[in-house]
Amino acid sequence: MYPKYFFENGDPRLKDNLSELFLFLDFDGTLVPIKDDPAQCFLKSDTMSQMEAISQSGKATVAVLSGRTVEEIKKRVPVQGIYYGGNHGLEISGPDLSYLHPDALCGKQAMEQIFKKIKKKTLNIGGALVERKKFGFSLHYRMANKEDRVLIKKIFYETISSNQYRYTFSILPGKKVLELVPKVKWDKGRAALFLLKRQKKDYLPIYVGDDKTDETGFNALRTQGVTVRVGKSKKTKAEYYLKGQWQMIKFLQHIHSLVKLGNRYA
Repeated sequence: MYPKYFFENGDPRLKDNLSELFLFLDFDGTLVPIKDDPAQCFLKSDTMSQMEAISQSGKATVAVLSGRTVEEIKKRVPVQGIYYGGNHGLEISGPDLSYLHPDALCGKQAMEQIFKKIKKKTLNIGGALVERKKFGFSLHYRMANKEDRVLIKKIFYETISSNQYRYTFSILPGKKVLELVPKVKWDKGRAALFLLKRQKKDYLPIYVGDDKTDETGFNALRTQGVTVRVGKSKKTKAEYYLKGQWQMIKFLQHIHSLVKLGNRYA
């Protein structure tokens, strides 16, 4: 079943709810458009302003959950008083919180070996970009031509399958990217639930994301919150969708108007 278009089928809990909101946001493809080079993704000033207004409203808490590191997300989303979940929630930083999953460093040495092999094998393939991360790495192939994309993916999977420690890793396929991460029972959905459980208040959670890694968030929060996918797809657990990343500013403005209304009646 297709999700419903958010701006035509707004969730009644948002229309009637004047209690506090917990807004979970993905970064790449959600807060910013996806770029060929991930280093070129920067938050627009109007998006930043809306996030600051929501966070400082006193009626909402904000978290950015990303596959990037916490340090990198903090630099790209410098909003005071929010939570940052890096490496799909393996590390979380925020108000009175510094969390590292106990198994985050699982297989780090073996993963480093795989990283070096794949980097060497793809060095001369145009459009291949290997991005080192704190607990793993990503292989981007968005800039590669069609034939080379097949070769890049073949190198990735064959290199991993030949490693004796392959069962200690998980592969996260994304939009023209393959990511190797520690195989632990943790993801963005579990990170969102972890943050909710820590709060001393009851929140209405809202989760917004655009790719497969965000499906864990949609699945975790679907029954208790509002789930919104950026981009229409019938292969999603999200209840609502936005037509594209360009509608995120409108969505944030809508959330800002809700928290302002909540303050008016507080």
